[in-house]
Amino acid sequence: MWNTRLFQHIYVFYLFVFLLDVIYLFWSHASLYTTIGLLAIVMIVINFKEADRVFKILGMILLSAGGFFYFSSDISIVQIPSFFAGNIGLLFLLSMLPWMNSVVKAGRYNKLLQTLLGGNVKKMGDLYVRGEATMVSLAAFLNLSSATISQDLLKNQLKKSNANVRNRFIAMSTLRGYSLALLWSPLEILLATSIFITNANYLEVLPWMLLVALLGFAFDSIIGKITFRNEVVEEVGTPTKLGASSKKKLMEFIVALVLFLMVVVFLTNVIQFNFLFAVTIALFPFAYIWALLLKRKRSFFQIGWPNWKRQTNHLHNFIVLLLTLSFFTETLNASPYLRYLQDPLVALEGHQVYIMLFIQATFLIMTLLGVHPIATMGIFGGVSELLLSAFPSVTLTILLASSAIATVPSAPYGLIVTLTSVGLKMNPYKIVLENISYSLMCGFIGVLIAYCTLFLY
Repeated sequence: MWNTRLFQHIYVFYLFVFLLDVIYLFWSHASLYTTIGLLAIVMIVINFKEADRVFKILGMILLSAGGFFYFSSDISIVQIPSFFAGNIGLLFLLSMLPWMNSVVKAGRYNKLLQTLLGGNVKKMGDLYVRGEATMVSLAAFLNLSSATISQDLLKNQLKKSNANVRNRFIAMSTLRGYSLALLWSPLEILLATSIFITNANYLEVLPWMLLVALLGFAFDSIIGKITFRNEVVEEVGTPTKLGASSKKKLMEFIVALVLFLMVVVFLTNVIQFNFLFAVTIALFPFAYIWALLLKRKRSFFQIGWPNWKRQTNHLHNFIVLLLTLSFFTETLNASPYLRYLQDPLVALEGHQVYIMLFIQATFLIMTLLGVHPIATMGIFGGVSELLLSAFPSVTLTILLASSAIATVPSAPYGLIVTLTSVGLKMNPYKIVLENISYSLMCGFIGVLIAYCTLFLY
């Protein structure tokens, strides 16, 4: 009983840790970061028992591998706590996501989006295309929030369908659509990191990334229609055409999302906040102001407050996964074994196609092993001079960004896969199996487009 009562109010402790992490962004003191890391270890300890079995296993594997890398390095033991602090910002973002979902529900936009997701569509194959297209549109603005919104809507749309078919459909259409949006979004951290490494011009890269996304969407739409061609969608009573009031609400929704994007761009480019922090701190104020303008303040808090507490109190799986993953990534980067990951690139010097395929394979393999694509990007950043001598900056940016983002739907420890796993109560490795063929396809498209640019630059 004491344990249950503790977790009803554990959000207070988490919020304290999140606020310390915010303070660290403005006052980067080593002792403060160590304190955050120590509190992160406490978070792992108190949440480990509550986490699902698969996440306990993943956490133990990541801790064991991280321990191996630690003992192979010359890291001081006093540095260990700080290695657990790296993903606190991601947990803070996860905690804030319910506020955006709450204003969508308070403004009844979820019903509008339900219409956009298919209305009285009879075939699940047709709904797949609409679902993926809607996800692409939402993810460009809402990032991770788009996953929970689209997946909730699709779960309702397909509530009468077979559970296994429904979960497979949602895991494929939403995660693949999400990655297609990331390919060209200027707010995507993987694209931004690749541009930082190569110093390429975003406007030169953009048309090629849009082409990768367009081809990926075209091919995957065909695959989705064929895969679910025999599945029928039950009637949900949603009108197939938008009335005048619905069109007005749709315009409001689009304007709100564009304004949110502008706020995030302002915070990142003018105020110079990093993208993750900008999205996190913008979520609640923006959602609150949106609710005020809609005159839905009361509904907003009635829906949002309990949802926020429930989401924050039940971050067990995310805490165990993300904080142990932070330890694993930091120890790997400090380990001499990192050099063995860079040596093959040197051996392939002069063979451009082989290097391209090697880069794509490395991103996918490292992702399956639990290494975040950002960490893998850092590995290639360490040999950027070698890569830039083999490829033009635009070509290398396309290659790095598309190879990294293609792995997003197939990352067993990735945030979007974990979020989907928890929401659908589905094993993350089953989600990986559903999407790994797409990751290979999208990665190959990126390699092909990057190779074509060699003849232009």
